[in-house]
Formats: sequence, C-alpha cells, structure tokens
Amino acid sequence: MIESNRKVDIRVIKTKRAIREAVLQLLSEKPIDDISITELAQVAQINRKTFYNYYQNPHQILDELENELAEEFVNAVNASDWVDWYDGQNFDFHKIFACITKSVQENQETYRYLLKIKKTSDIMVKIENRLKVEAIDYFSQYWNLGDDFIIMIMEYVISGMFAVYRQWFSDGQKVPAEEVSKKIGILSIAGVNALLDAYNVDIERLKF
Repeated sequence: MIESNRKVDIRVIKTKRAIREAVLQLLSEKPIDDISITELAQVAQINRKTFYNYYQNPHQILDELENELAEEFVNAVNASDWVDWYDGQNFDFHKIFACITKSVQENQETYRYLLKIKKTSDIMVKIENRLKVEAIDYFSQYWNLGDDFIIMIMEYVISGMFAVYRQWFSDGQKVPAEEVSKKIGILSIAGVNALLDAYNVDIERLKF
C-alpha cells in the first residue's frame, strides 16, 4: 500500500512539473491569456482531463509558482537573524541580496521566464510584500515608534532595495552584489536617520 502511494505521489509530481514547464515555455511565446488548455496539455504531453485534475487555468499555475518562490525566499531570510539587517547604526543588505541571488540561481529557469514576462508575473512584488510583512512584524517588537512610523520606514527601505535589485538584475549584475548592497545600505540609513532627526527620535531607541 505504501509503495502504491509512493508511485502515485511520484506520478503527481512528474505531471505537475510537466504542466509547469509547459506553461513557462508557452509564456515565453505569448501572453498568458492567449494560452489555451488544449495547447498547454499538448506541450505537457497530457490530456485535458489530467490538466483539470490539478489546475483550473494557466493563471493558477503561475500564481502557485510565484507563491512557492516567495515562500522559499522568505523562509531563507527568516532562517537568518533579522538583527543582522540593522545594528542600531547601519542597514546591511548583503544577506538579503545573497538570499535573493541564491533563490534566483537555484530557480534560474523559472525566474528567467517570470522576469521576462514581468507584465504578467508579480514574483518580485510578492517577495517584496512578504518581506515587508515579516520585517514590520519583527521590528515592531523592538522599536517603540508606533506602527505607522515603522511601516513607513520599511516601505522606504525594502521598496528601495527591491527597485535597485530589479535594475541590477536586469542590467546583467555587472556590479558586485556586495558593492550594490553597501550603497543601498548607505542610502537607506541616511534617509531613515534624516527622518528620525526631523522627528527628534533618539537613535538609541532603535538598538536591540
């Protein structure tokens, strides 16, 4: 019985992988709304009934792929210590950059398709939003600044970091990640400190 279940599980994994690869292949050729279930099934070498056993439409596949990659990335960040981000004086984005780059490298083919169809794919937006939620939740435990203040800081810091990362990735990663991380950290801490100074917030309150 166990052996039988294992065979079914392997078959399910292989079928879903074939469907995912098929939708990514087709997405490199046309918009997702132009992909029919018939051609998707043909590329995946399955029948339509089999497709509907797992998914309702191509959008569901894309959403599942993005959510899994976002979850994987956030888990990788959470596996490290968030305090390494900020030591009370500086933001260090190298660890976050390293997590993003590692995730991209390990799922290079998937990211290549998803970023190529950026008008359709929200992968980076999903990762960015998940990271904001995690960061706000974490730092709210230590920074007695009020939720609105912390949300504003994290929106500024994380959105800025991801904007630079997208550009860095699109430009072919010509500049070393460490250098980009350092520059983002300098820009971020300068902006945050200027905000705190303007509102007379004691920097000691932001130390862990």
